[in-house]
Amino acid sequence: MTTSYTRSMSETYSLASAKYVASKIATDLRQVQRYYPKHGPSDADIMDYALEAALLSHRGYVNKITYGFQRHGDWILALDYTNVDGTLVADDRAGGIYRYANTDGTIFNSFLRYSLKWSLAPSTDRDEFAGLLPFTRTTAPAPGYTGGYHTSDRTYSAHGTGFTRSMYRPL
Repeated sequence: MTTSYTRSMSETYSLASAKYVASKIATDLRQVQRYYPKHGPSDADIMDYALEAALLSHRGYVNKITYGFQRHGDWILALDYTNVDGTLVADDRAGGIYRYANTDGTIFNSFLRYSLKWSLAPSTDRDEFAGLLPFTRTTAPAPGYTGGYHTSDRTYSAHGTGFTRSMYRPL
């Protein structure tokens, strides 16, 4: 006699889930701040970046966010967070930031790539949602990368949704 079982689970990626995942990004950025105090993000910037990531992720409006140090417009150390919807299993600990980059002559910056869902949303919905965000983004060309390499090293998720992180670091 063979017995089989079927189990169905319905979980939703709530705003609380999105804030939880964004808290991991904030932890990474605090480690950046600690390792690179001269050029790293401020406490207020970290809070704003985390809030933005949570709100965009919750609505499905983000494809990828990059935070890091730029020199002459190119990333020399960057954290790339790519949104993954519904298929993530792992939820890693935050941290593991590379701590030996030469950040002299750099600026800390971020770059956002919106999702297709954002592009398809009516402009009135996008404008209304943008009013909830802690700051306004402007259109700019994507920065390049110079003098290093990418490593995919972390996954931050809740209920299958969240971000995979890759780090671009110097050679």
